[in-house]
Amino acid sequence: MFTGLIEHTGIVERMEKQDTGSAISVKIPALIGAAAGDSIAVNGACLTLTNAADNRYIFDLSSETMGKSAFGQLKSGDIVNIEMPRRVSDRLHGHIVNGHIDCTAQMTGMRQSGSYHIVTFELSAKTPYLVEKGFIAVDGISVTPYDVREQRVFSIAVIPYTYEHTNLKAKKTGAVVNIEFDIIAKYVESMLKRDKSVPITEAFLKERGFA
Repeated sequence: MFTGLIEHTGIVERMEKQDTGSAISVKIPALIGAAAGDSIAVNGACLTLTNAADNRYIFDLSSETMGKSAFGQLKSGDIVNIEMPRRVSDRLHGHIVNGHIDCTAQMTGMRQSGSYHIVTFELSAKTPYLVEKGFIAVDGISVTPYDVREQRVFSIAVIPYTYEHTNLKAKKTGAVVNIEFDIIAKYVESMLKRDKSVPITEAFLKERGFA
């Protein structure tokens, strides 16, 4: 589990196609305690570290991840966000982020407002999960969307610290980013869509040990 608070940025060295997906090599300042087999969030995607040496970290990317994310557009020299997984005892400073990319969004604009940067995005498709003043992860960054329009367009206000310590400072209009929506919203929608042909009665609950 992650929280959307970026700890490091890395520089993509290369993307390499494989039979069942791809591999990405990223140059990152030393990740204390990271070892092969660990899960690490790269631009918000939970990836398995397969090899690490001399601050060079290699991750496998499945075909599912490549299909749902913006990794296919990365090139050598691009900056990516890095977050190590949380410990159970850690404080949750951001929000619950699973590292499972739902879709992508395109940056449609960025402007400065005082010390903040206002960034606007458009999702690849409409979604009920985009909620005014809710929370989502953009390239793994925990952000609060506002000015939500047509369940597809939204803006975020980026504080100076986040702007300087993530890949947002390198983004230009037209850039494509990874998006993860709130897991709680997805569970709620799933439960609401379940088969309602069987009424939940006292007898139903007793049969299943709930009453």
